[in-house]
Amino acid sequence: MGDLTFYTVTYNVATRSPRQPLEDLLQWNGRTEHQLPDFCLFGLQEIKAQPQNLILDSLFDDPWTAALRDVLSGYSYVKIRTVKMVGLLLNVFCKRKHVPLLKEMETSETRTGLLGLWGNKGAVSFSFKIYGATICCVNCHFAAHEEYLKHRIKDYHTIIESQNFGLSKKTILNHDYVFWFGDLNFRLDNKKFKSAKEIVSQVNNINSSIRNATTLAEIWTQDELSSVMQKSKAFKGFFEYLPMFPPTYRFIFDSSSYDLKRRPAWTDRILYKTIDPSNEKCLLEVLSYKYIESIQLSDHRPVYSEASVQICSEENFNNVDQPVIFQPINTWQLETENEINLQIKNYIPWVNDWIGVFKEKYTSLDDYLSYVYLPLETIEREESNDENIQFDNMASLCRVKFLPEECSDGSKRVCLKFSETLVLNPGSYRLIYFSSINNSVLGVSNPFIATKQTRELNTSHEFGW
Repeated sequence: MGDLTFYTVTYNVATRSPRQPLEDLLQWNGRTEHQLPDFCLFGLQEIKAQPQNLILDSLFDDPWTAALRDVLSGYSYVKIRTVKMVGLLLNVFCKRKHVPLLKEMETSETRTGLLGLWGNKGAVSFSFKIYGATICCVNCHFAAHEEYLKHRIKDYHTIIESQNFGLSKKTILNHDYVFWFGDLNFRLDNKKFKSAKEIVSQVNNINSSIRNATTLAEIWTQDELSSVMQKSKAFKGFFEYLPMFPPTYRFIFDSSSYDLKRRPAWTDRILYKTIDPSNEKCLLEVLSYKYIESIQLSDHRPVYSEASVQICSEENFNNVDQPVIFQPINTWQLETENEINLQIKNYIPWVNDWIGVFKEKYTSLDDYLSYVYLPLETIEREESNDENIQFDNMASLCRVKFLPEECSDGSKRVCLKFSETLVLNPGSYRLIYFSSINNSVLGVSNPFIATKQTRELNTSHEFGW
């Protein structure tokens, strides 16, 4: 079987900016490129959410997203989606080689703060499909304070009941694999346990290198989330690897000491679910589950986990047919029209499919330099009498030509002409084809070089005074 690895981080940043270097978020210990995870999921809570920040973040990457991109830029990762809701932030990255196979990318959000009116609490989610498997990533922040256990349980059910994705209206629980993480805010049972000072004393009596749910068993048995899951009050069907770390909340800022104003608890968690645990084709193995002690910006500690999921057979894993194949682009001349040929198989292009121009070493799917719709003249579907209007019916309205011959594999050839303004500067680029009907990447071109045309000097021209 083929497998993909997912590296997940959850961190409540308590409105702090990423002033500390974030390299420690990547607990990869000098791995080779082949050993790096295929996907990286970062769920942050309590991002600064002042009005001026919301406006700037809608136009540019917020400081945390920018910092994560910086630290991942040296590892050939691409940011495929950012989902933000007030103080919640979800960033999903993958190795560049997986980008052509990303399908059905959809997002959702649920507000649970102030009776559902404010997004300081709730969840943001990202759903996608790759190698035939459906994945859902959920970053959440539940109700705080020890006395609000019932509110946390209600938050879970509100999110589950309110979120769905795409045309199929797929729910969170209908995915092959679900990664659910965040500041779940579950505390210790306040009817059975001791004061903050007594809990901290028990933690400190254990050697720091072996503080975890096993060595702190007396404290761990009072964990609310474990009890809620055992009683199926929430997260039914989910599982959690035993935390190999001490309580992650609440620390004194910029310190390794607990703040005795709150009883310590394992508030920051990463849970998993497979759609059918008995099916050998839907296996998920947790490889690690720890916290990062060295990052002390917040009153929480970051928690990370790595998991491996089975996707498909090794043969299919390495040989996946793409609906759109870009023919080699041998020359791209600046300041002139350029003609590109595609092969399209088992797919009918739709109005508003688009092709983006990216730098060869692009680090985000949001970083297209320019783009062109297919067709170039956009016609809204609701303005048309034909709800099923398709790309080949629109050929007369744009510079598109379907060539009559059919390739041996049944694919059709399409010729596109790009305007002289699509690429403005010399350099190395790629084209990426995006489907508007199902939010999928259908094809990525090989790199090509854009150069200026060379013009011969006209020596016969006479100059006069």
